[in-house]
This record gives sequence, structure tokens and C-alpha cells, in this order.
Amino acid sequence: MYIQSELSSLCRLVALKSEKRAQDWLEKKGIILSSEQAITIMAISKGVEFRQGDLMGMPYLASEKSKVSRVVQSLVMDGYIHRRDDIHDRRSKVLTLTEKGQSMADLLNQTEEMNKELMSALLSQEEMYTIQMSLQRIANAM
Repeated sequence: MYIQSELSSLCRLVALKSEKRAQDWLEKKGIILSSEQAITIMAISKGVEFRQGDLMGMPYLASEKSKVSRVVQSLVMDGYIHRRDDIHDRRSKVLTLTEKGQSMADLLNQTEEMNKELMSALLSQEEMYTIQMSLQRIANAM
């Protein structure tokens, strides 16, 4: 049980430090976003249309419906995303990025690249691949 706890702690620490690094970089540019808002923008940026209900199943955002609704509402109010009814299912909301949201997604991609560059400076491709495959195997087994 100890190794599982230690591994979980290390993974969480890396995620928190990566997030902090990105938040600090954005703050220097005068941008304040919560991690939930950043994750939502990045998820929406991956496709043409994204359903609000799909946010509930995301590993880093899985939460109660009311929290996801508040995150989405804050992004709508801040002008990062558009929200509309799905023409096929009026209970479902479709989310798309505004121009401001796409600009933010581009900045968030830059923070991901900065973190990748840091990891590349610390670890070889082979080491990164081994870590990724090992963690994936553990995640799939749990």
C-alpha cells in the first residue's frame, strides 16, 4: 500500500507544480483563470463543438453538475465561450470557443509546451516514454 500512496503523492505533486507554473506565467500576462476554467477551455478547443455534459466525465473535472455549470457560466460571462441549446436535444448545451476563448486556448497550449520543454531537459525520450507507459498501465489496471 505504501508504494501506491507514494506514487499517488508524486503524481499529484507533479500535476500541482505544473499547474502552478502555468498559473504564474498567465498571471504575469495579467490573466487569472482557475484550473477548472483552463481545463474546460482546453477541452472545448479540441473539437468543433463540445457538449457541456461531456465535462462531467473528464478525469480532472469530474464533479457535481452544479460546479460544472458554474465554471461554464463564468466562462460565458467572461466571454471565453458560447453556450447554446443542441438542436437535436434541447436538454443538452453545446459549447464553442469565442475568439477570446481561442486566444486563451493558444496561451494555454504555450504553457503546456513550456512544461514539455522542461521535462525534455530533465528526462530522455526513453525515460519519458517509460514513465508514461508505466503510469498508463497502472491507470488501466485500477
